[in-house]
Amino acid sequence: MALEPDALAEILGRLLPNTRRRLRVVCRHWRHIVDMRTATDLRKRRIKTIVATAETAFVYEDLSAAGRPRELWTCAMAAGFKGMTMLGTCNGLICLCDDREPGGAITLANPVTGGTLPIPPLPSSSYAGGNRKWHRTYNFTYHPSTGRYKIVHVPQNLDRVLVFTLGEASWRDVPTVYRGARCDLDAGIVSADGYMYLAVEGADARVVSFDLDQENFTSIGPLPAILSRQGSWGLTEVHGRLGIAFTYVSQNLVKTDVWVMEGVPGDPKWSCWYILQVRRLPLQAASSRWCHQRHCLAGPHFAHGGKHVLTLGASNFVFSHVPSGNTRKARHGVVEINAGNQGRVIVNNAGQNNHSAITKTFCYIETVEQLSVYKCW
Repeated sequence: MALEPDALAEILGRLLPNTRRRLRVVCRHWRHIVDMRTATDLRKRRIKTIVATAETAFVYEDLSAAGRPRELWTCAMAAGFKGMTMLGTCNGLICLCDDREPGGAITLANPVTGGTLPIPPLPSSSYAGGNRKWHRTYNFTYHPSTGRYKIVHVPQNLDRVLVFTLGEASWRDVPTVYRGARCDLDAGIVSADGYMYLAVEGADARVVSFDLDQENFTSIGPLPAILSRQGSWGLTEVHGRLGIAFTYVSQNLVKTDVWVMEGVPGDPKWSCWYILQVRRLPLQAASSRWCHQRHCLAGPHFAHGGKHVLTLGASNFVFSHVPSGNTRKARHGVVEINAGNQGRVIVNNAGQNNHSAITKTFCYIETVEQLSVYKCW
């Protein structure tokens, strides 16, 4: 006998948001009640900013405020995670990779509850030995419709990918249609709105999407026309959408245009959302500490709070900027960096050892979701 809608809504409303998401798949009636009668969108919570290295991780409640950040981890968690690289955050859960272990050991953690969940290692046949930057080959994802978390391992040879779904016991092989192709790991791997995106090596720019529900690949095209120019580019996530950051040099100006996909992978439409312009100084005029010639967009999330752009500068400094209101050139404005305008320093990593040189920035919300419910191995 089916529950009355009011009674079911009352029961579901007492559950954690992520639990309600998973219950959407029970049947059409439950999906309707969850969507229409309960609040399941954690993105409506206040979004914070994480700046992480292999040594430390700080949380910024508000980039507009002058207050000091707080440590993300408790002392015990920080000791256990030292030397690991943060891969990503989904709904308050954080994924880390230990490059010191063969294949890269993956651990999930919830800083609020203190819970951790080591993920089973990759099958030994899936990787070669040796010291590698394994963190570059993983992506931690969440599908908003199914409520499923997945960790995807992308070998450089794109014959297949490996997928681990939280709540399952082992990794699964998923074949691709790109046999013989190679993933361009330098361009990055990002996920947004139910898809994972990666670049394929080759003379021409090529980006493909991986549907996290159906688990199939699709080529994205056309890409922004600017990619045909001389320069470098990489993938980024911008306010929940796929972005392509294209950087090129023009006289004494280093310019990065961020183009964001507003359509779907099969029918993309691109718009320029941000522009970063770095005015270069002659070498003799540049301070070794504040040398702004090396400013680049932070990643994988550089846009925070709707009005802040984060960049990485010399000595692993992290800067915050507020774009100008020049929306004719870019929808969300232009960031201009020059000798008199370096931005506001929010993190000073100078003096840390080389292993901590990987500085990443993430959007983050807090949750009390328990990781233990996902362990079934």
